[in-house]
Amino acid sequence: MLQLVLENDWSKEVEEGLRKPDLSLTHETAIYVLRKLEKYPEKAYYFLDWVLRDSGLSPSTPLYSIMLRILVQQRSMKRFWMTLSEMKQGGFYLDEETYKTIYGELNKEKSKADAVAVAHFYERMLKENAMSVVAGDVSAVVTKGDWSCEVERELQEMKLVLSDNFVIRVLKELREHPLKALAFFHWVGGSSSGYQHSTVTYNAALRVLARRNSVAEFWSVVDEMKTAGHEMDLDTYIKVSRQFQKSRMITETVKLYEHMMDGPFKPSIQDCSLLLRYLSARPNPDLDLVFRVSRKYESTGKSLSKAVYDGIHRSLTSVGRFDEAEEITKAMRNAGYEPDNITYSQLVFGLCKAKRLEEARGCLGVFCEYARERV
Repeated sequence: MLQLVLENDWSKEVEEGLRKPDLSLTHETAIYVLRKLEKYPEKAYYFLDWVLRDSGLSPSTPLYSIMLRILVQQRSMKRFWMTLSEMKQGGFYLDEETYKTIYGELNKEKSKADAVAVAHFYERMLKENAMSVVAGDVSAVVTKGDWSCEVERELQEMKLVLSDNFVIRVLKELREHPLKALAFFHWVGGSSSGYQHSTVTYNAALRVLARRNSVAEFWSVVDEMKTAGHEMDLDTYIKVSRQFQKSRMITETVKLYEHMMDGPFKPSIQDCSLLLRYLSARPNPDLDLVFRVSRKYESTGKSLSKAVYDGIHRSLTSVGRFDEAEEITKAMRNAGYEPDNITYSQLVFGLCKAKRLEEARGCLGVFCEYARERV
């Protein structure tokens, strides 16, 4: 689907191609395609329009949120306001995270008028939306004590109208209480109303559970959703990976990457490079984790890029394993990538860190000669 949209101008032929039986559209697939179209706002807009109008896939807050972020980043403001209006008319809401991202982007780029307009829209939406009030009431019931039959009784008496949109709202309200959010999540899924969780609510639960004190539950829900036939979408992966990194959950970050690389919605080479950069930037890089990432990337049949070689080389020089770093440099050359300023600067930094200053000076001389030859 992504290839079809990227390689062609939007047309009836593209839409017919998207409808072919061998191109199965799921919510996770739509998320993946939209994320990959971030630099192509017009194609992203037409694709989402087709998804909502003609594919049979139900609209969702995550789909609209990604589209709004793309349009703001690419300054396609006319379509941004059209999408926001359509989103509101469909009964969906602008969540706090998306609002803050959009507002910050507009404010940063001195689009003051649009920033103010978005702020007014968000404030008005909060006042008008009765669902927010009910979600807040549910959160108050769930957080006042441990989960119990009494809590379940109170929730039942509220006669909640369950929908994906509403469940996402409540989960966001409970994001500071991940274990209680999980209790609510399981109660909703097992209620007598007949409501069943979708890929949208599973992914929302994962974002809430991606914390140090609920990481075991996070992986349990990953297994649960897999059994139910759903996948972690690419947008959730990116946000959870950032959350793990922010919380310094390094092993979990690598485990998450491996999980996604084993699935249908693989992270990009840029994601691999950023992860290696994150691992190598630590005071004492864990080389086992570094090589787990590079091996997992290679296991998909792809050859290592220059950026991936740089990440491995940076980790090795940072911990003083210069012989192995030299082997990586040789492998890089054999793959067609010549050492450059990044390679030499990493080596110089590592030698200085190891107090091998004469070698660092000699390396710097080699680099200067290399630079002169390039000029």
